[in-house]
Amino acid sequence: MPSLLSPGKILRLELENFKSYKGAQTIGPFFDFTAIIGPNGAGKSNLMDAISFVLGVRSVQLRGAQLKDLIYAFDDREKEQKGRRAFVRLVYQMGNGSELQFTRTITGAGGSEYRIDGKVVTWDDYNAKLKSLGILVKARNFLVFQGDVESIASKNPKELTALLEQISGSDDLKKDYEDLEEQKARAEENSALVYQKKRTVVMERKQKKEQKEEAEKHLRLQDQLKSLKKEHFSWQLSNIMKDMKKMTDEVEAENRKLQVALKEQEDFELKASAKKKEQAGYLKEMLLCEKKITKKKIEQDKKQPELLKLKEEVSRIRAKIKSSKKELEKKEDEKRKHEKEKSKLNSLLIEVNGEIRQLTEQGQDGVGKLQLADSQLKEYHRIKEDAGTKTAKLRDEKEVLDRQQHADVEAQKNVEENLQQLSSREEGLASQDEQMQARLKKVTDAHAKHTEELSRAKKKLSDFQDKHRQSRTKFDSLKAKLGEIEAQLREYKADKNESERDARLSEAVESLKRLFPGVHGRMTDLCRPTQNKFNLAVTVAMGKFMDAVVVEDEHTGKECIKYLKEHRLPPQTFIPLQSVRVKPVIEKLRTLGGTAKLIFDVIQYPLQINWAVAFHGSLEKAVIYAVGNTLVCESLEEAKILSWSGERYKVVTVDGILLTKSGTMTGGISGGMEARSQRWDDKTIEALKKKKDKFEKEMEELSSIRQLQRKESEASEEVSGLERKIQYEEIEKKNIQEKLSKLKQEKLNVKEEIRRLEPEFQKLRSVIKKRSEDIKKLEKRINEIVDRIYKDFSASVGVKNIREYEENQLQAAQEMSEKRLSLSTKMSKLKYQLEYEQKRDMAAPIAKLGSSIQSLGKELETIQQKEAEAKEAKDQAEILMNELREEVSGWKAKSDDCEKVMNELKKKSTSATGSIGKLKRQMNSKETQIEQLKSRKQELLEKCELEQIKLPKDPMEIEARSQDEGPSKREKLEVEFKQKMDSLVSEIERTAPNLKALGQYEALQEKEKEVIEEFETARRDEKVIADKYNSKKQQRYELFMQAFDHISSNIDKIYKQLTKSSTHPLGGTAYLNLENEDDPFLHGIKYTAMPPTKRFRDMEQLSGGEKTVAALALLFSIHSYRPSPFFILDEVDAALDNLNVAKVAGFIRSKSCDGARANQDSDGGCGFQSIVISLKDSFYDKAEALVGVYRDSERSCSRTLTFDLTKYRES
Repeated sequence: MPSLLSPGKILRLELENFKSYKGAQTIGPFFDFTAIIGPNGAGKSNLMDAISFVLGVRSVQLRGAQLKDLIYAFDDREKEQKGRRAFVRLVYQMGNGSELQFTRTITGAGGSEYRIDGKVVTWDDYNAKLKSLGILVKARNFLVFQGDVESIASKNPKELTALLEQISGSDDLKKDYEDLEEQKARAEENSALVYQKKRTVVMERKQKKEQKEEAEKHLRLQDQLKSLKKEHFSWQLSNIMKDMKKMTDEVEAENRKLQVALKEQEDFELKASAKKKEQAGYLKEMLLCEKKITKKKIEQDKKQPELLKLKEEVSRIRAKIKSSKKELEKKEDEKRKHEKEKSKLNSLLIEVNGEIRQLTEQGQDGVGKLQLADSQLKEYHRIKEDAGTKTAKLRDEKEVLDRQQHADVEAQKNVEENLQQLSSREEGLASQDEQMQARLKKVTDAHAKHTEELSRAKKKLSDFQDKHRQSRTKFDSLKAKLGEIEAQLREYKADKNESERDARLSEAVESLKRLFPGVHGRMTDLCRPTQNKFNLAVTVAMGKFMDAVVVEDEHTGKECIKYLKEHRLPPQTFIPLQSVRVKPVIEKLRTLGGTAKLIFDVIQYPLQINWAVAFHGSLEKAVIYAVGNTLVCESLEEAKILSWSGERYKVVTVDGILLTKSGTMTGGISGGMEARSQRWDDKTIEALKKKKDKFEKEMEELSSIRQLQRKESEASEEVSGLERKIQYEEIEKKNIQEKLSKLKQEKLNVKEEIRRLEPEFQKLRSVIKKRSEDIKKLEKRINEIVDRIYKDFSASVGVKNIREYEENQLQAAQEMSEKRLSLSTKMSKLKYQLEYEQKRDMAAPIAKLGSSIQSLGKELETIQQKEAEAKEAKDQAEILMNELREEVSGWKAKSDDCEKVMNELKKKSTSATGSIGKLKRQMNSKETQIEQLKSRKQELLEKCELEQIKLPKDPMEIEARSQDEGPSKREKLEVEFKQKMDSLVSEIERTAPNLKALGQYEALQEKEKEVIEEFETARRDEKVIADKYNSKKQQRYELFMQAFDHISSNIDKIYKQLTKSSTHPLGGTAYLNLENEDDPFLHGIKYTAMPPTKRFRDMEQLSGGEKTVAALALLFSIHSYRPSPFFILDEVDAALDNLNVAKVAGFIRSKSCDGARANQDSDGGCGFQSIVISLKDSFYDKAEALVGVYRDSERSCSRTLTFDLTKYRES
């Protein structure tokens, strides 16, 4: 561990315009243990920033984005001024007492300038000088910022490792270590590549050696194969010639049968044509009749509204006549009642006159009955005159009131009668309203019912129209689709007839697929050319493999061959996917340019989407086996260039011309080959035929369009009738509503009149009542005056008062007077009523109604006559239509008879066509077979020529070689030949010869030597780089472990010093653990601290004070490894209580005061100068000096005061 023999210290600090310190200020001197104190915001941390700044710490760590932010500025305007400068000078006192000045200046341009003792130096020289004094700027071993303690306590293992690397110096080796590690990996990779290259060359040399040994064996087998092929080709040629002769004879026989069948078909077609013409005549007659029926129907539909209108008019007039007759009866009844009323009134008037005369006579008799003496009578009259004079005014008033009362009573009676009449009228209007409402409801219900029926009828009509339209659309669509399919079938020449042999082959393959799961189908079913233009080219390229059956394995193929033999079916070629050996596709053939392509690339497979992906890959082998690396191009010139110039290839043109590597060319389009090429479309044609049958069946299933038209017409008629009914109902509804509106208005008028008369009636009643009271009061006053005047007279005649006398003696006169008045009133009323009844004209309405009924009767007769005429015309039209329908039925029956005959003829014609088709197919099949045999013969000769095999030129000699063999014997011989040839081919293919193997073998031997030398060089380079890497790794490991061992051994002692007390003299425990001891710098360091009496916990679970003590222990341990001469701490005691503050202060004092700086500890550590910022008196009272920082409000800057405490230290 490095140590300082004579550590120095910071003596003072000189600064100018740095942060909150304005102008030039000198701070110090600093003692061995100096505490910086002051209030918050005074500038304590800025003082610490000044020391950090002069010692080279970056501005970002000093709470400034750039250096200019560290220059003092009073306000923003001063901050914008140019040329502002600042500097900090640290005066460092060496151990021998000499001074060393470190100055860092912020220039006007915003850069840094470094000086040592006034001399400008570079940052590297400045940093080296600081490093020589034990001040590590990068590791910041002299400085603990505010908050660093908390960050140290919360560091994870990897961050602790990074901190230790900075302290130990192993971080300086990190870049070289990583570079060497990368070089080592590259060298190892290169060595592995060279080794693989060497291994490949050795293997290739061994392979070439084996190929050389197989070359001679291959040539020997080729000669044996050629001899066997010559014998095979001769035997095949003789069989082909025999088959051709046999087929030709069969074609001639079937041609004769075909002519007979064609003659029969022609007869059937002539008869069918005649019947078709006859049916066309019947259909024409049917169409004419249907047109007439339609015309009559339209005429009838036009007349139908008029008939309905006449019916409605008849109903309306009859209803009107009925109501008018009821009204007439009512009026006549009213007239009779009127006459009776007049007679009754006349009788009553006579009776009232008689009563008045009788009353007058009785009055005259009553006057004579009054018995008074003459003197008394004179006195009575005198007093009466006197009383009359005295009460004249009151009597006049009473008389006036009586007249008014009488007039008001009469008026009241009249108003009462009017009210009774209006009430009766109101009841009559209400009755009429009820009748009209009932009629309106009936009409509304009928309207709703007809509307609903109309909606249903319209829906029905719409359904018929939609169905008719859909049927027509579908019919047209199906017809168009049928036309397209027929055009496609014509394009594919679908009328070509499948040969009987091909049909048997197809059936045989289907049976094999059904019986054996491993059978996938024929090549023509499993794949096809991507475009039609390649059909012939692919057919030529595939040759005999075009009809080959693809099976899963060899066992399945053998089972299929056994089945074909047992059922005497034509032989087939099988391609077993698992055992077939194919040569890989040569990729460079895909980049030849021009129109040249691999035949393999123009074949599409598989055709069925639902096949497994695994089979897709297996089928590829079968396709490659069938076509190999054959090329296809569009022109013959391009094919010649590809096949015969430079490296030779097997090429086929789109026209079917085949050019081989050996130089032979097979050209032209033979009938057989062209027919075979069309078989690629067999599946498509079959699908098209199925579609055609399906569409024809759908057309037959469509409903009759004529029947749909008839139903649509009937629904249309129903809709028209309902619409007319609804129209008439709406008119009637409108009339009823108008009448109801008038009744409503009249009712309102009656009610208004009643409302107007009722207040008048009430007013008259109240006036009469009040006036009656006034009259009674006047009578009372008059009676009082009369009683006073008649008092003496009443006593003389012996009555209580004169009224008693008058009441007793004159009661009869008064009653008579009242009777006269009553009779007079009654007579006036009777006269008034009689006059009113005589004025009423009852005859005029009756005459008017009679005239109206008469005119309505005439109108009804006219309309009924028109209705009868319309009905008669309708019946005549219906009869005519029925006759036409019967005629249509007759024509239809004849047409159906013709249809039956035509169907019979059609069946016969179809049967004949089938026979003709079968004969044609058989002929075509045999002709195709003949062409195929010719093609096979030609192919055989071409193959012999291509493979340079000479056959006998004389056909007789060839035929003599072959015997009359049956199909089974032929197949057996063919199988024997094939087995022998396959055996030889298989053996040849297994040899895989390479005739140039000897030259290639020698070249590979030389190449092997070069590769071995290259491998040795790579191994040497790898070893050199590995040695460098291991050396650098060991160097880094030693530096790191040196620091770790020192810090790990010291941390427990320091932690014990910081945590021990009188109650816990041993203190706590702290230790460091490496996560990986082999590569410690690549992994983490676990720091564990256990305070006294506390069990083990993670650092995160300790309290804030416990974390701070643990962090300080780690900081002091790190500082003891690379001690700087001074240690600056910023408020490290913030989270500590007073007890722990005292312990930390005591520890710092033990390291800084009383000569501790000059002495070395037992653990090898040295003392240091301590400069601490603290706000706790229990901390800074242990210091030797205080630097007080305060805010100068006048200058708006920070100022300092230094106070020496050594003078006051207690002894």
